[in-house]
Amino acid sequence: MKNILRLFLIGFLFQLTHGKNLKIISSNSLSNFELLDVHISGNHAFIPGGLGGLNIVDISQPNTVSVVGEYFASGCDYGRIYSWITHGNYAYGNGRECGVHIVDISDISNPSFVNIYGAENRRYEHASVLGNTLFFATHQMGVDIVSAENPNTLTSIAIIPTHNAWATYPENDFLYIADGTSGLIVVDISDLASPTIISETPTSGSAKDLLKKGNFLFMAVGADGVDMFDVSNPESPQFISNYNTSGFATRVDGNDSLIVVSDWDDVEVLGYSTGELLLKGYKDTGGRVMAVAMENDIIFSAEWAQFRRLKYQDILTADIDISPHRIDFPRVRTHASESRHFTIENNGNEILNINAVSSTSEDFSYDFNQLEIDPGTSEQVTISYSPNTSDWVENITIHSNDSDEPSISIHAFGNYPYGPMPGDPAPNFNLPIVNEFGHNLSLNDLGGSPTVFVFFTAW
Repeated sequence: MKNILRLFLIGFLFQLTHGKNLKIISSNSLSNFELLDVHISGNHAFIPGGLGGLNIVDISQPNTVSVVGEYFASGCDYGRIYSWITHGNYAYGNGRECGVHIVDISDISNPSFVNIYGAENRRYEHASVLGNTLFFATHQMGVDIVSAENPNTLTSIAIIPTHNAWATYPENDFLYIADGTSGLIVVDISDLASPTIISETPTSGSAKDLLKKGNFLFMAVGADGVDMFDVSNPESPQFISNYNTSGFATRVDGNDSLIVVSDWDDVEVLGYSTGELLLKGYKDTGGRVMAVAMENDIIFSAEWAQFRRLKYQDILTADIDISPHRIDFPRVRTHASESRHFTIENNGNEILNINAVSSTSEDFSYDFNQLEIDPGTSEQVTISYSPNTSDWVENITIHSNDSDEPSISIHAFGNYPYGPMPGDPAPNFNLPIVNEFGHNLSLNDLGGSPTVFVFFTAW
């Protein structure tokens, strides 16, 4: 392989008592996959899969997990339910337009269908529970307050109007609502049949999830990270702090001193004991982090293809992180070359030794074997792609003295042989304009100007 320039980046000074990382305890593929959420109930985790339905996982053993029960939501696409909550011997699965599936879990290994609750015009997203009352967030259709006195047949008590309710958090006489771009809504629910909105407070971004600890309320606000509010007076929440995470914050959970965030490209841990949100730990696992839950110092992470369990702790040895885990090259001509970069970071307290590097393709070149990276520093490594053979996929495996990740992989992709990719001439097209008046849009209309087409979908 070619020798290349290696650029060392000196990072922050690393403090032993404030490790910026997490230890991976276990990582498992589950029976049903494309994991969307995680709800902890005693010794079990309820983890919905986009394909195949619910996994009920035994988490009682410290280093292993096992699927002990499954539920396929008949009538829903691919058996998919987006989130679950438990109450007594029942679990309630929120399936958006598919309604709420009520499931008897008294036999955890054999969950059985009981009933479906919901109106066809509602999109049931997430639920919370207080006593025998359930609170269902249904986006533009509000928050449905529901009695679970008879768990087999839920009964609607009242509807709280919202703009785009994603999640709720009830406590005592108040309900806190994450209402999308409208921010934080606080509702007096002392009379469940007649709920009263008492405050509406803007957030830094679009409110997706929330958690209350003492007088503090924490909100996942998408691309703007996490907001922290003082809600000691629910009629007048006071903004305290924002921490802008590296990705897109969708779910939050925590303990009495830490907040854990599912941030799409990593798991991040924030501290708040000083009244300010500060980064305390993170782990870029390379997975698509959809949701997290936290019990004491253990974090459970649903990452699309993997269910991981991590522990927040001081890292006394070397600890490796790489970013990104995937590198995509544009179209490169034969015998030409393109370069990209990735970063290796040592978030431990001992020197990180890169002992060996293995690869799968001769068309990708780099040289960083036998490196030593000091604690709290990082190294930027260049990888070059020259398409001299038909190889277009490279898997680089880095072997180090990291105790919980002795090997870690980076995937690089070159000239895709089966279709268009960046760098190819744009084909002609004809797209109808559907939301505004006007004629169809074609390639000629753009006149060679830079153009970005954004197609967005979400689970």
